[in-house]
Amino acid sequence: MRARAARGEPFLSGMFTRGEVVYADSGGEAASHREPVAIFAGEVLPQYAGDLDDSTVRDLLDELAQEMGRALEQEEVHIAYRERTWTLKAE
Repeated sequence: MRARAARGEPFLSGMFTRGEVVYADSGGEAASHREPVAIFAGEVLPQYAGDLDDSTVRDLLDELAQEMGRALEQEEVHIAYRERTWTLKAE
């Protein structure tokens, strides 16, 4: 997003939170598998991006999610925006 802003292109502002997701297995173990996650919570700031339509915001979220997925080596990234949710899969 910083590079987009430097080029004068639309961008999103927000906060990343790092963590781990823990999966329990069917054998009853408390934590059989863990993997890193990152949560981005953001907003479309009126002074910088108030003119963005929902389609553009979804495109920006897709771009950001692809970068997050590559950085965390994830096969899937889940995105929620307004009333919609979708999943991006690694190629």
